[in-house]
Amino acid sequence: MTNFKAVVVEDIQVNRLVVLAVKEKENEINIRLAQEGEVPDFLATRAITEDEEVYVTIKNRETWKVEAGADVQAGVPVGTGKDGKIVEALGEDAPPIIGYSINEAHAGEVVSYVRNVKGGGEGVPGPQGPKGDKGADGFPTKEHWNELVGRVETLEG
Repeated sequence: MTNFKAVVVEDIQVNRLVVLAVKEKENEINIRLAQEGEVPDFLATRAITEDEEVYVTIKNRETWKVEAGADVQAGVPVGTGKDGKIVEALGEDAPPIIGYSINEAHAGEVVSYVRNVKGGGEGVPGPQGPKGDKGADGFPTKEHWNELVGRVETLEG
């Protein structure tokens, strides 16, 4: 578990998704409400106000409890909706998937979801390795072929 100090750039209600924000001040970490379609960095566990200095604590929890922005079924992919709320991530216009719901909830209720934590992308490819030995011609031996034919005849009757 680790923590750091950050300044809140807008009012954030409890149980909302939060992201790091870029602000003009140097040497200051800022956080703000996650916008629709963003992958959240944090979760607000209490209401916080604009310009408040807070300590962000990273606990590496696999599940988060977030307010539903619309009705959410249990066991469906979810994404970030408006105002840092969670919504179902189903259909063509769905937000990027950030996890899946554990329980169902109506809009305004709290839904638990399992976070879909993934790495940071493909990265830089490594150096090319040496070329391997030339393999066999790919054709079975007569003995192997007869064994395969026997198996097929047994299966097909």
